[in-house]
Amino acid sequence: MPPIPTYKNDGIGRLHGRVAVVTGSSSGMGRAIALSLAREGAYVVCSDLWPDASPDGFEEDKHIPTHEVIANNRGISVFHKCDMGRTNEIWALIDFAVEKFSKLDILVNNAGLWLPLRDFVEETDEMWDSMMGINGKGCATSMRQAIKQFLKQPIDVNSGSRGRIVNISSSAGIVAVRREATYAASKAAVSMLTRNVALDHAKDSININAVCPGVVRTAMASTNFRDPKIISEMQKGTPWPRLGQSQDIANLVVFLCSDEAQWITGQNIAVDGGFTIGIPL
Repeated sequence: MPPIPTYKNDGIGRLHGRVAVVTGSSSGMGRAIALSLAREGAYVVCSDLWPDASPDGFEEDKHIPTHEVIANNRGISVFHKCDMGRTNEIWALIDFAVEKFSKLDILVNNAGLWLPLRDFVEETDEMWDSMMGINGKGCATSMRQAIKQFLKQPIDVNSGSRGRIVNISSSAGIVAVRREATYAASKAAVSMLTRNVALDHAKDSININAVCPGVVRTAMASTNFRDPKIISEMQKGTPWPRLGQSQDIANLVVFLCSDEAQWITGQNIAVDGGFTIGIPL
């Protein structure tokens, strides 16, 4: 892994002074994304069901909440609880960010629900409702509220944008994956939602893209990463010599939020070690 850059508190970070909301920020990809945005100078509103990292995570400093890690490194961050399955809490999250920092520049929809692998026939209506409610509707609701705020703001002279949204979808939303039917359907919804909403609001100078991770070592997938047989199967399906790390996802999110990505919108970009291009022999 390349070295993680230090926090930029000198005013020259790529995202200096921009306000970002990151959902599902306490562990895994969300934590890596929040820390990476802060390293580039963003003011980060961390959001999750609780501030503490999952005990099943792989972070060395998981005993310290994400927003505290940022503050300890002279960054600016606060935590606000939000259940992405509750519309009123999503509204309150966006309102909180704007009230705290007077604007909103970036929304990263990372929070999501994943359940252990099982055949479709073993899934239930309750699982479907939960997955689609959090991964699908929750994402749509937060996007809508963020866009309402973006439309109140002028186009930033440096970024050329009123605001940026990055949705964390999944490679499972691009190609079929055994025993993940409902999860895959919910992430396919996120990927198509990204394209449609980007099309609606390109005229408003609002960038909306999605990142589609492959097999990434996080707390949510910890049951897989502690099973040697599953690890072996995941490695067989990934052409690159290693499986994914949360920082791999965070690196692309930072780029999509940067000025360099001004003319990129409506894209679903796989960060998957080649998982979606084919199964290696």
